[in-house]
Amino acid sequence: MAHRSVRRNELIHEMERLYIDRAFSDSELAERLGVNRSTVYRTRVFMENELHLPFLSEAPGRYRLDRQKQLGSIRLSQLEALALYLGGRRLQQQTRIAHLPTAAALEKLAIVLRQPMMNNLVRAAQEVLEQEADPQQAHNLEQIVEGWISGRKVRVRYLKPHAETARVHMISPYQIEPSVWGDSVYLIGHSDHYDAVITLKLNRIERAAVTTEPFTIPDTFDSHAMLEFAWGIWRADSPPQDVRLRFSPLVTPRVKESVWHPTQTIRDLPDGGCEWKAQIAEWREMEPWVRGWGEQVEVLAPLDLRNSVAAAMSAAATLYLPDDRETPA
Repeated sequence: MAHRSVRRNELIHEMERLYIDRAFSDSELAERLGVNRSTVYRTRVFMENELHLPFLSEAPGRYRLDRQKQLGSIRLSQLEALALYLGGRRLQQQTRIAHLPTAAALEKLAIVLRQPMMNNLVRAAQEVLEQEADPQQAHNLEQIVEGWISGRKVRVRYLKPHAETARVHMISPYQIEPSVWGDSVYLIGHSDHYDAVITLKLNRIERAAVTTEPFTIPDTFDSHAMLEFAWGIWRADSPPQDVRLRFSPLVTPRVKESVWHPTQTIRDLPDGGCEWKAQIAEWREMEPWVRGWGEQVEVLAPLDLRNSVAAAMSAAATLYLPDDRETPA
């Protein structure tokens, strides 16, 4: 009986998750879950009458849960709660301005979590509010999100590093993407100025204003395919390059602990080191990471990356050459 009860609870949990996503007929959901249609019917009636879940009927015989009424009562397993907790902590770490909506989201998420995750997210929300205020950046983000969700173009004033003047773009926001290697957040969208999909770093946008001009994200846009070979966010029109690195035995265990890139392969070497290989769209984006390993890594390919790292290492070494200055006591 206990085993049957566990299976029923699992079925209710899965049905609840799917009904929040979209509407299903009993037969569609039964096929999705691999159970009988009558089982779905009886469970749905139980969820509505006994658990008082807010069902809506979008069409005859098709049901879903009312997201507005259901969101606050989502039940999470311990590992599901952990997944949201880690996402919330990441959000807090990437927020560099005092942003009230971000803090509020963390506080609302904390409500549905258990201790000690709850207290940690409440504290994370407070740390967000303690950041330096930047009303313009907060306004820019709100305008971009409004355009993204409503399907309207956004006029942005964007200043590149070292540029003398900013450029104005009319952007169709396709996606907002966090950086893999830092706390930056990027806007990916179509620029009318370039008539191409471009990537803009949010904190370099000086002004943003949503317009009344509509846009539609094309079916051909696939951010996952676009960023498949990116080290972080940079992409290239040319095919990806094979990057090969030889790591010393000292750091090889650390290298093998992490998946640094989805295309990576690692080959053990006789001396205890390893050869790391991946296909990278733009090696310049990963060069700071390579240099961070210091003398424990050697670039084998491509040649341009090898030469660039060698030049940077040589220039850094000159900073530590002995000179005629008096040595501090």
